[in-house]
Amino acid sequence: MRLLAKTFCRRGGLVLIELIVVVAIIGLLTGIAMISFGAMWGNTRFKSRADELVNTFQMAYEAALQTDRRYAVVLDRLTNTYRLRQFETLDFSALTDEESIIMTGVFDDEFQFDYVLYDDLQDTRDSGEGFTEARFYAGHAGWQYGGKVVLRDRDGRAWSIVIHRLGTPVELFEGDVDILLPQAKEEMRF
Repeated sequence: MRLLAKTFCRRGGLVLIELIVVVAIIGLLTGIAMISFGAMWGNTRFKSRADELVNTFQMAYEAALQTDRRYAVVLDRLTNTYRLRQFETLDFSALTDEESIIMTGVFDDEFQFDYVLYDDLQDTRDSGEGFTEARFYAGHAGWQYGGKVVLRDRDGRAWSIVIHRLGTPVELFEGDVDILLPQAKEEMRF
């Protein structure tokens, strides 16, 4: 009888240790899966917000081709926003915000606006603290200037939105990509 009791106690202790090991392994696998899912979810959210900004640029370009109006996508560092504006003159002082803003989006820690490099090599990073807005103007002939908008995700990885001067589709690329410079130094007719 004692032998049976000792065997039962040893077996019960062994089962408890096996159970703890199994729970620890399940917890570890669950933790790894949650980290992977969190990273995937963050990238998906960033990508959808970046696609919204790409669509804003594309909408400005297409609307300018189809109407007699001009459009601007304004990236504002002070308010951490971007806006799609419509106008008939190049005099922005004559516009009121209520009349001209079609769409607004927001930058934040998960969707950061870093800098703009225009295809005439004007770089907003060279402006230092004086830089407040970057503007891309779309008219009948396409974009006044092309360039790239560099964004950062929550992990600090760079993403580039490339705006081609002649209006080929606005594209999103992972990384801080090089842009094509125009062949002639003359400005486009805006």
